[in-house]
Amino acid sequence: MSNPILIIHGWSDNYKSFEPLKLLLQAQNAQTHISDIWLGDYESMQDDVSFDDLSQGLQERLEDLVASQKISLQPFSLDIIVHSTGGPVVRNWLNHYLIDICKGDFTKCPVRHFIMLAPANFGSRLAAQGKSALAKLFKGGLEHGFQTGRHILEGLELGSPFSWQLAERDLFSGHKMYPCDADKGPFIYILSGTETYGTLKGLVATGANEPGSDGTVRAAAASLDSIKLEIDYSEPTKPHIIALAQLNDAPVFKLLEGFNHSTIVPDAQATLLHPTFTFIQACLAVKNASEHQELRFKCLRENNALYQKPGFVNRYQQFVVRIQDNMKNAVTDYRLDFHVINDLSTPSSWQKQDIPKQLTKYADYTAEMMDKVISDVQKHSVDASYRTFFINIDAYEALIDELNSVEGKPYIAMNLDAMPAAPGVTYRTDELKYAPLNRLFANKTGKYFFKENTTTLIDITLHLNVDNNVFNLID
Repeated sequence: MSNPILIIHGWSDNYKSFEPLKLLLQAQNAQTHISDIWLGDYESMQDDVSFDDLSQGLQERLEDLVASQKISLQPFSLDIIVHSTGGPVVRNWLNHYLIDICKGDFTKCPVRHFIMLAPANFGSRLAAQGKSALAKLFKGGLEHGFQTGRHILEGLELGSPFSWQLAERDLFSGHKMYPCDADKGPFIYILSGTETYGTLKGLVATGANEPGSDGTVRAAAASLDSIKLEIDYSEPTKPHIIALAQLNDAPVFKLLEGFNHSTIVPDAQATLLHPTFTFIQACLAVKNASEHQELRFKCLRENNALYQKPGFVNRYQQFVVRIQDNMKNAVTDYRLDFHVINDLSTPSSWQKQDIPKQLTKYADYTAEMMDKVISDVQKHSVDASYRTFFINIDAYEALIDELNSVEGKPYIAMNLDAMPAAPGVTYRTDELKYAPLNRLFANKTGKYFFKENTTTLIDITLHLNVDNNVFNLID
């Protein structure tokens, strides 16, 4: 007998959207022996509801089912399918269950297969617009008291503190969560559409026609293939750099050509041949880590074949920057620059009089980086210390090909200027050394900073320096 299945919807949706998928799964009951299918239904449009509220609510409803002997939360006894916001909702719940309820005993993980359809794991460009007056009128309306789920949407924005903290808990916590048990799970599967909503909707909602997305969620934001870079500038000229690769296995990640964020969910007209349903069947059939890896490589080959098709969308990546000071205060007034430089033009400490000469040498390539490689930059609407950069990987590789033939072996590096909030307090950012981004991970982890369908976290710590006119000791 296969595991019971729990299906969780996304923001501004409800369980009714997934009744067709439930019917398809039930139609396969004779072959798959699925015992029960439960449709989650949660409130995503109330402004004061948080992700933690939803996680606790899910836990309590599961406990109700356990008490009535309808399901079990025994290890690896449950399969979960989510759409969009359902991804972070369930990830947050699972972390809460394992850490808070099971006290860190990962052998008690109840989930075996975790299938995500267009999940907003690292946010959506449209989330910030969901709080707008227009969204309150059309999405909220009288039914929801003109509310749009403010807390949920803030967590769904690109580069949100919530998505960062969630990644720290399940991707970079120092323990292996996906899977907890190599042959039992939870095994992660992610399906991402490649079609947008079209130009007309893009005129109303910026980002709804963004290449590299499904109209709502970028493929790079759906993926959980993530790495983290920690840069501590306590000593401005000698930064302490740590490159972190997560312990989790890489998820199965598949692009679905011709489907957007909405159509990726089978509707009432869908048949058993719907490609999303075919993908779900393949995921549920996986029995162990070896088969999970086999499916991952199969999807990777299919993705690469899609990218080779003439006219197909370019490959994209995003990285999220968070800047704090050594007292853990958010640094919100900063500028992050990306320049093409070489080793000869990067002394341990920048001298202001040398900067124009050093940067002018490769100015044309720096312009190409800014104009073609960096496709979009977004600040978080509540905490501007978090910023998300969207990278065109095809344009990046074209630039690298150019640089490889240029005298001086130039490369792409990052520099930072930041302004403290108070007079007499500085971060000494004029002394910061450039960080060579495309070299940082390759030498330490076998990973690369620039890679398609990934989200990289860059955690930067600046050191506060306080003048004696702010605080002094008098003899």
